[in-house]
Amino acid sequence: MQYNYYFDICAICIIATIAITTMSRKAVPAYRQKAYGLLVFAIFTATAAERIETYLQMNPMDTSWYLFAEKSFGSIYYLAHLFSATSYMLYVMSVLDIYVNFRELKNFMFVAFGYLVGVTAVVINWFVPILFYYSSDGLYHRAPGIWLYYALAMYYLAAGVSLMLRYNSLMRLKTRMFIASYVVFIIIGIVLQFFYPTLLIENFCNTVSVTLVFITLQNPSEMVDESLNMLNRKAFLEGLDLKVKRKEPHSTIFVTIDNIGELGAEIGYKQAQNVIKLIAQYLRNAGRKEYGLQSYAYRYAEYMFAVSIHSKNDELIKEFLEGIAKRLNDPWNSAGMAIRIEGHCFLIKYPDNYETTAGLISRIDVVTEDIANSKDTIVVLDDAEFWKAKKARDFDAMARASLDKKNATIKYQPVLSKIYRINYSADVLFFPKDDNGNEIDLRYSIPDAKSSQALIDVDEYVYRSACRALSFWNGGDKKGKYRAIVGMSQGEISKNDFIRKIKKILREEQAEASWISLKLTETTLTTMNKVAEHNLRLMGEMNSYIIVDKFGSGYGDLDRILSLPVFQVNFDISVLRMARFSDKMKLVAEGMINLFHDVSIMVGAADIENEDDKQIAEEIGCDFLMGDYMGQPMQDSSYVKFIDAYFEEG
Repeated sequence: MQYNYYFDICAICIIATIAITTMSRKAVPAYRQKAYGLLVFAIFTATAAERIETYLQMNPMDTSWYLFAEKSFGSIYYLAHLFSATSYMLYVMSVLDIYVNFRELKNFMFVAFGYLVGVTAVVINWFVPILFYYSSDGLYHRAPGIWLYYALAMYYLAAGVSLMLRYNSLMRLKTRMFIASYVVFIIIGIVLQFFYPTLLIENFCNTVSVTLVFITLQNPSEMVDESLNMLNRKAFLEGLDLKVKRKEPHSTIFVTIDNIGELGAEIGYKQAQNVIKLIAQYLRNAGRKEYGLQSYAYRYAEYMFAVSIHSKNDELIKEFLEGIAKRLNDPWNSAGMAIRIEGHCFLIKYPDNYETTAGLISRIDVVTEDIANSKDTIVVLDDAEFWKAKKARDFDAMARASLDKKNATIKYQPVLSKIYRINYSADVLFFPKDDNGNEIDLRYSIPDAKSSQALIDVDEYVYRSACRALSFWNGGDKKGKYRAIVGMSQGEISKNDFIRKIKKILREEQAEASWISLKLTETTLTTMNKVAEHNLRLMGEMNSYIIVDKFGSGYGDLDRILSLPVFQVNFDISVLRMARFSDKMKLVAEGMINLFHDVSIMVGAADIENEDDKQIAEEIGCDFLMGDYMGQPMQDSSYVKFIDAYFEEG
């Protein structure tokens, strides 16, 4: 029997070239590369087995092992050829980042069952020729059941194509074209070799198609951190985006290393990087080795890793998280040293914790901003501290957008005296707008001890707006009756050029510093630095005084309050409500108010929301009442009309 085996030789040479090219690249620990490796291995095995089997047919031998060897390589060819079709479907799934859990019956039936049927048919064929057989002279013959193998191959090809069509929008055009061309070449090869059995072209067509697929593989340098031989942030976000678009639930564990800078100073940069490599190696292998979980590790940031877990077993994922936390607390042995690191980890689930890739990135930024200060190695995302940080982050984003678009609203909330006479003083408030133009009340989302550039810019914007309004209302009267209260953040008052900026604004808006009091929270006043303290003393010399807000809710320092130019202290609403329900607390509150009155400091009650709040504030002796119940924030023109109407109506 004479075969045209030159196509097989060409196929082997092409696959060898692909293998050499792949080996010259850095190994990529990625799902897609592993699936592609299976595909190439299957085609190479099928081609090599066919070449050996046809060689034996063309050169029959009168030995005891000849027929056995011929049938063995024929069986290997059939198994490898069917496995190439299975690998093609797995490759399509890898492109879409669809992971297969063979422990689930549905996945097993979808992917592995057809191949096991083929393996069973090959085993039966050794005893009963249902697929193929060899005559006494060594020639190959097809058996009636050969259609089964073609049917199984078509099933896998059809499954791959159906997945590609179903998620067509998630693939690049080039990837879709080359993966679709694979099917075309396969069918051409099957048809030609079926009608021309001596033309061994089927494996050559497979090889051409797999070469085209090779072109779609990304350069490993684009998706791998070569220093750690680990997938990078780009690879993580690409895979995540695919899973989110398919709405596939999944879990990710993030690991942060918080003291690498200090370690580098102590043991040297190189040794610190060696510790990072040990951690990366552990994260790459721990899921599979210790918990039997299918997981991939990524370097999300310089000293932060992401471990994507493909499992729905929440208990096992929780064990994995706890295992990582335990390992982080254990020493890492490097260069004969036992090195301890300070690290944290947290679990984020889709869709429980986020709905979009942008939402995940935002959540990670919020969590990691202060993660180094967390006492627990495992950080729980749904606790109060997280939502507090998220509110501050939301304020920043919305405030910055409103400042950039210049569409924020400045409102004035009246401050009422004890006998409810308006003293021409108002709390100046900033209301940003959302994308729909709605005003957003974020008064309770502003952080006490922390600051950001957006918050600093808001402080300056509100102060300038207050100066402009007061300059108009007071009409050049330096003793003007209209006054304002402007809240300030710790970041603003801690700047070295704070006084210079304030003087510049006052000069440009033709306003007096005495018209505006600065409102600082108790925590801000207590935790501020020496620069801020110096700035506040200078403001006092300019007759601009301090109002301490939310007294009783944060870190208190009476000595600092008494030593600075404090004009008024606003009790936090929580203190008033405790006084309403506790006689002892009421006595304490009254005592504190008397103490402040003895040193000529006025006392206000902030955030009055109902009649009960108002009544207790009266009883304990507060001088001023503020809150939405006493008067809603209003725009400048409405505020002036409000005051005029108050006095006109008596």
